[in-house]
Amino acid sequence: MKTNFIPRAEGNSITHKQFEKQIPLFLEDRLANRALEAFLRHLDSCGSCQDELSIQFLVFAGMPKLETGETFNLQKELDAYIQTERGRLRRREHLGAAAFILEVITLAAMVMAAVTGIMLFM
Repeated sequence: MKTNFIPRAEGNSITHKQFEKQIPLFLEDRLANRALEAFLRHLDSCGSCQDELSIQFLVFAGMPKLETGETFNLQKELDAYIQTERGRLRRREHLGAAAFILEVITLAAMVMAAVTGIMLFM
């Protein structure tokens, strides 16, 4: 379930503390679009938060692999996960835009039908 909670410091940015609180939600893919966008923007610009994400990713994804004896490249896997999340965000934004366009088209068809007296839906 995506969370609708979008903490903000100023505008569309988040603080270090807010970022740290959102890391578990990020790792579980539970951030809503705007929160994910702010999270990724902050991640791109903050070295200390990048380090904190790496640490929490190690606990989240690395510890289970260590327990089973699997080998892994923490930074490579984290980078791949971040890129996956960026791709998901872009797809969600495109789907939202497509849904909006379809709603406008449907509304326009309904208005046209009402004006011309044609029944579209029965």
